[in-house]
Amino acid sequence: MSKPLLLLLPLKTIQDYEGRMSEHVLYDTWRGMKERCLSVNSPSYKRYGGKGITVYKDWTDKTRHPKHKRWSLGFCLFLDYIKNNLGPRPAGFSLDRIDNKRGYEPNNLRWADASLQKKNQTTRNLAGYKYVYAVTGSSKWQAEYKNGKERIYLGCFNTKEEAYFEALAHRVETLWPKNL
Repeated sequence: MSKPLLLLLPLKTIQDYEGRMSEHVLYDTWRGMKERCLSVNSPSYKRYGGKGITVYKDWTDKTRHPKHKRWSLGFCLFLDYIKNNLGPRPAGFSLDRIDNKRGYEPNNLRWADASLQKKNQTTRNLAGYKYVYAVTGSSKWQAEYKNGKERIYLGCFNTKEEAYFEALAHRVETLWPKNL
């Protein structure tokens, strides 16, 4: 099987960077993405690799760069994609998957700040009830829902059941047609 038509980083580009591959500013990004998706021993594996999130196959290639033996071909192909498609990482930004259901692959990556990544994050409702969320650092439960882009906060409750019933009652009261 032939390699994709990605340009390899020229030897001069790699040689201009003095040091080992592991000292490159994007090495930890590359290693972290591989670890989350491929290593069952990673604490994050359950949320990434365990859910089918993959890393583009060529970026995991462990063979050495044909001309610069200290760098893996997979890392060089990853750097090549980043350089030619995303550009340098802006300060305070990290690598983000545009579509969280897809893996780390070409055309699904971007630089994103913490705010954008939070909006793109899959949320888990641990309460087991729609519209009910645990209050961090408390034994209370909060009820809220979205009406379009508006968040409707209904308050905190002692039990998740109380919060759920309040949310349901509020939705019925405010969203149910009044002329029935």
